[in-house]
Amino acid sequence: MADQSTTLLEALPDLAGRSVLVVGCGDGRYPRLFRGKGARRVVGVDADQVLIAVAQREEERDPIGISYEVHQPARQPMMGIFDIVVAFVDTPDHLGRIAASLAPGGLLVVVATNGLTMEEGLRENGFQDIVLHRDEHGDVHSARKTS
Repeated sequence: MADQSTTLLEALPDLAGRSVLVVGCGDGRYPRLFRGKGARRVVGVDADQVLIAVAQREEERDPIGISYEVHQPARQPMMGIFDIVVAFVDTPDHLGRIAASLAPGGLLVVVATNGLTMEEGLRENGFQDIVLHRDEHGDVHSARKTS
């Protein structure tokens, strides 16, 4: 996690006081990292019920104010409005649905978990100012939605 977390943190602005949605949060390590970096509100979402259960158990053991939900990317509902959406994805197919919870002017940070570039998918979904941060575990793209 050290290399990817460093790359991911480099792609993010200061998290102090911001709200963060983490899609594909797995066992909750990144939501906990973001909360520890000062995010005021963090919600983690994953399709895997087992991983969400692990994350929830850790939150119960050491509560820091993170909530977790199970949702499939293709059916993810609007999760509220967030300053930052971080998504671990293996396809650009659901970027529009994932980013629906992004505040105007907010930042979407996408970790491409399968080595594919997400730039074309981001552009097709109305994102601009795309910045690529290379990492051996998956490229990290950051982008802002056009108005």
